[in-house]
Amino acid sequence: MLLSFTMYTESIYSHSVTKIEGGSQPLSAYQGKKLLIVTLPLQQTAATDSLLYSLDTLSAARSAGLQVVAVPAFEDGFTTAQKTSLQQWYRSKLGNQVIITDGLYTRKASGAQQHPVFAWLTRLEKNENFGIDADAPGYKFFVSAAGQLVGVLRPHTKISSMAVQRTLQL
Repeated sequence: MLLSFTMYTESIYSHSVTKIEGGSQPLSAYQGKKLLIVTLPLQQTAATDSLLYSLDTLSAARSAGLQVVAVPAFEDGFTTAQKTSLQQWYRSKLGNQVIITDGLYTRKASGAQQHPVFAWLTRLEKNENFGIDADAPGYKFFVSAAGQLVGVLRPHTKISSMAVQRTLQL
């Protein structure tokens, strides 16, 4: 008798996110596309409006091969009480092609509350490439079309920067 065991490897596509408008969005729907997952700021300023505008522009220009997922974080102050006003602000800057999630726990310090997508993005033992925590709004996680985490950029890196353009080439 021969027994065969298949090892289950968790991937980014194993997970779903809840959209801010409601409903679940499985990331498996984007297999074969690159993913850019960004933690969103919660305060409306000229700089944050610029980030949202840049995300929208990038998403529209690369819609055939890139899916942008924008995430407000509980650790940054997201509350369900402000959900409607944040949704209106985000949607005034981001087109419908950008997925905006409901509030998620994004940081390792959140322990068991950390959303599975961010557990995968921030833990080396899960994604096999990076162990960088999303400890502020504006972190950018780049997943290749093959489902590999290929880059993590900190908040100060602008969407229009060469670092973002190079990472999108991976």
